[in-house]
Amino acid sequence: MSGLLEGLKVVEVATFVFVPAAGTVLSDFGADVIHVEPPGVGDPYRLLKNLAPNPECEENYCWQIDSRNKKSVVIDLKKKEGRKVLLDLVRDADIFITNYHPSVLEELEITYDLLSQENPRLIYAHGTGYGEVGTETEKPGYDATAWWARSGLMDVVRPGEGELAKSSPGMGDHPSAMSVFGGIALALYARERTGKGTKVSTSLMSNGVWSNGILVQAALSGATTFKPSSQSKPANAMVNHYRTSDGDAFFLVLVKEATEFDSFCKAIGRPELSKDPRFEEINNRRLNAGALAEILQDWFGKRPTSEWRKVLDENDITFGTIATTDEVARDPQMEANGVFVELADSPGTRVVNSPIELSDFPKRQPISPPELGEHSVPVLKGLGYNEERIATLMQSGIIGGKK
Repeated sequence: MSGLLEGLKVVEVATFVFVPAAGTVLSDFGADVIHVEPPGVGDPYRLLKNLAPNPECEENYCWQIDSRNKKSVVIDLKKKEGRKVLLDLVRDADIFITNYHPSVLEELEITYDLLSQENPRLIYAHGTGYGEVGTETEKPGYDATAWWARSGLMDVVRPGEGELAKSSPGMGDHPSAMSVFGGIALALYARERTGKGTKVSTSLMSNGVWSNGILVQAALSGATTFKPSSQSKPANAMVNHYRTSDGDAFFLVLVKEATEFDSFCKAIGRPELSKDPRFEEINNRRLNAGALAEILQDWFGKRPTSEWRKVLDENDITFGTIATTDEVARDPQMEANGVFVELADSPGTRVVNSPIELSDFPKRQPISPPELGEHSVPVLKGLGYNEERIATLMQSGIIGGKK
């Protein structure tokens, strides 16, 4: 159960995906992550799998991926005694992570300024929807709204003038969590140099713009307005998807087409296309992209994906098969590279692994996520609380969980 970050204590006062997912990565590398939940139903993220149109499943897969390895402690932070318990947790912690709104942090008296007084070495990571300043600091933000819609991604990731696409659950949260994780890593390095903690901050909005950075940078630079293209009327037939005879599809990406178009045409058995005046030169290919796409779609539609995959692979042509999520879960290449990992305490149950590997510091094998308040008592005993005090706190509703 050891790892590179073994010995680091993380207090996580956060909900849903964006910030807790960063805690998951820290836990994968051995950090002790204590997830603080409110009384009652606990973290509402426990219920997210019930939100339509999420896939139906007996397993609580949302909670499983982002809460593995963690300890659950139930504390009523709205009560004065609850805040005292939290301060006891924070005083010897290394990292505090939260995504609560600034006004809530002020109300609960758990801002960076206040907690750093209790622990000057504390690294305080705060993730927000729209940033910590400006008129929208209190605006509710999920990855679907702040990362996907606000960043321009929702507008550009669609076929031509076609219907706007919804984002996949957690689609922006998980990559944005890596910014939180990276900021914490920088802060740990800074603490090694200075002996002091610091505050880390990032937002779903800024991460969304970073993900859409090339097109946004083009807009900043005064470029023409980007207009999404469709499969049948692409801006570039060499960066387009095509369907095969079995109904599957692959995404062709010929970035170096100036030198690769001729060999591409030969590889697919259509060498005459590279001599066609409409397609011979790049500028003409752009002007006649729709015609070329129609020819290629008809040609690729004559054979199954397995045959085209063999042809394209053998000729080093860059493409990607367009997989369904069910196919991803069975992908042998992903299995071989550790994209999925089995829970140590539930053989046969796999979870999606975090995407970073260190050759000399392997991650620990994950364990199942905690039940609500499963670790309240042992964690408080670790702080020096005796059984009588714990019983009193539980009776008053300050803490909750198993006795």
